Amino acid sequence: MEAQIEKGLVVEECDEDNEMIEWVKRAHGKGVIDRAGAALVDWWESDFDEMKDFEAWSSAMDVVQNWRSCHALPLNVVQKGLRDRARKIEPKVIIAQRLKRFPSIMNKLAREPVMKLSQMHDLGGCRAILSNVKKVYALYEAYRGTAGTSLLLPEGASLKCYDYITNPKDDGYRGIHVVARYHPRIPSRESWDGHRVEIQLRTTVQHAFATAVETVTTFTRQPLKFHAGPPEWRRFFSLMGSALAIRENTALVPGTPTDHTALIAELRCAAGDLLVRQRLEAWANSIHTLPMRDLKNFKWLLLVLDTNQNSISVTGYIDRNDASKNLTEIEKEKRPEIDAVLVWVNSIKGLRTAYPNYYADTKQFLSILDSMLSDEK
Repeated sequence: MEAQIEKGLVVEECDEDNEMIEWVKRAHGKGVIDRAGAALVDWWESDFDEMKDFEAWSSAMDVVQNWRSCHALPLNVVQKGLRDRARKIEPKVIIAQRLKRFPSIMNKLAREPVMKLSQMHDLGGCRAILSNVKKVYALYEAYRGTAGTSLLLPEGASLKCYDYITNPKDDGYRGIHVVARYHPRIPSRESWDGHRVEIQLRTTVQHAFATAVETVTTFTRQPLKFHAGPPEWRRFFSLMGSALAIRENTALVPGTPTDHTALIAELRCAAGDLLVRQRLEAWANSIHTLPMRDLKNFKWLLLVLDTNQNSISVTGYIDRNDASKNLTEIEKEKRPEIDAVLVWVNSIKGLRTAYPNYYADTKQFLSILDSMLSDEK
């Protein structure tokens, strides 16, 4: 099917539903993109309620949004290639895709100051969730075995692979990442040549782990998967990563006990001290039951968890200072059964977007945790 170029957009007919899709083209050079990203990070790390130069900020924002949006076409191509390959291995595989959220882009640039926005390889991302490790590696081999050939994707790509199952991260994360670089064969698509998309391959168990980490990250407001956040939560997830590795008969997480009994004993203590079950259940329930209209009316949510009653109350605020004052008042009471957290509404929306099928659904994670803790081997 031939594409038409109109006013900086490539308009194509969608293969599946016969609708027209407008693919955004890159409108700026990489130097402009990198400068815009750096300028916005400076704003992001400051008090962004005080906008000194709105025109400059708006211009930089337009550049970044265009650069992110122009990854939609390569992402669509890569996702279709992933879906076709994955379904041959597991017909009911779960496939999801997303463009990276703006807060995630800013946070990543802030964490990695030497990185340039034009070098970020996961602005477009898709994932396949399969039932077991064997199928994950079968899909992985389907990519590695065709690297550098036209069979890789409908329009070809080059690959860079990261195996975090054989070599798990010390934060407990496991999975396989494949970074594909898009190379079109259609002349009208040359503007997208070289755009990168990250493909994540996970088992359902590994995805349950990642969902739990995202949930805790949202409610503690600390990026646990980037070596930040409370050390007790980081240790818990490292231990849990090894426990899940045992379940899947794969490599243990570095820095965790190699003796099974010692690992489970430490995991049991960590889970108990953190009240993992009570917190995850209450946080997840608060997200699932919170009406979307409440998210539109407020900027901040104060969630107060009573671990004795396993109940949670949610209060919305427009002004962060008011919310912070009320949070401080609750914390001053020093009641051990009360756990209060202040959450930015956009982080809740982001969690729903990142995990449309499972957002904050930690039931499987908790079920696996229970089975591991009941193991007396």
